[in-house]
Amino acid sequence: MQRKSRLFLSTVLAFSLCTAPMFSAFAQEASPEDTNTQDTSQPDTSADPSSDAADTDTAGSGQEGSPSDIPYEKGTLTDTDYESTWLNLKFTPPSTVIMNTEEEMQSVMQQGQASLSDSTGVELNEDSLSGTVYEMMASSATGFPYVNLVVEDAVMENMNADQYLQTAQQVLDATGQEYTYTDITDTQIGGLDFRVMESTTTINDYQIIQKYCTRRQGEKFVSIILSYTTDTTAEADEILAAFTPLNTDTEAASAE
Repeated sequence: MQRKSRLFLSTVLAFSLCTAPMFSAFAQEASPEDTNTQDTSQPDTSADPSSDAADTDTAGSGQEGSPSDIPYEKGTLTDTDYESTWLNLKFTPPSTVIMNTEEEMQSVMQQGQASLSDSTGVELNEDSLSGTVYEMMASSATGFPYVNLVVEDAVMENMNADQYLQTAQQVLDATGQEYTYTDITDTQIGGLDFRVMESTTTINDYQIIQKYCTRRQGEKFVSIILSYTTDTTAEADEILAAFTPLNTDTEAASAE
C-alpha cells in the first residue's frame, strides 16, 4: 500500500512528464528564427560514416568520444539502482528514496497521457509515445521529491536543448495549469552537462517545483525531471547528487 500511495502522488503531475507526443506539433509552429538559432556552420558528415570520429564536436549532435558514439540502448533498472552504459550514468537512490518498477512507470505514463489528452484536447495513443522511453523513476516514501529520466527522439534535426525546453513551456501552458518559469541555465549531473529550467505551479495549495534538466545526445534528448516542494529542496538536491558516472575512466559525451 505504501508503494501505491507514492505512485498516486506521482500521478498528480504525471501529465507534465508526457510532453513528447506534443513536441512535434508545437515545434512545427515555432518561428524560423527560433529554430535556426543553432550554429549550422559545421560540415555535413552524414554521408560519410568514416568522418564521425573525426568531426566529434558538431553542434546539436552531442557526439564526442565514448559513450555517445555507442548506439542508444535502454539502461538497466533494478530495485536498488539504475545504470546506463549509453549515458555512462548510474543512480543509487538515497535511503529515503525507492526505485519504482517498470509496471509503476507504465501506469504513471498511461495516467499522465490521459490527463494530458483531457487538458489539451490532443488525442494521444501508443504510437504517439513510440519514440519515448521512460528509463527510470524513483520517489520518496512521502511522495515528494521524485525523479524521472526520460529519453526521446529528437523531432527536429536542428532542435537544441534550449529550444526543447522552450517547447516544453508551450506544452505545459497548453494544459491550462498556471506555470512560472526560470531562465534556462547550465548544470552538471553525474559528470554530464545539462541545460536546466525550473517550472513552478500550485496544486491543491501545494507549491510544486519541477526542475527540467535536458541534454541532446546524438539524435536523442535526455531529460532528468525532478519534482519537489519548497520544503523538500534539500532532499531534491540529494537525489540529483545520487547520479554519478558509471565508469569514471570513460569520458563524458558532449552535449549541445
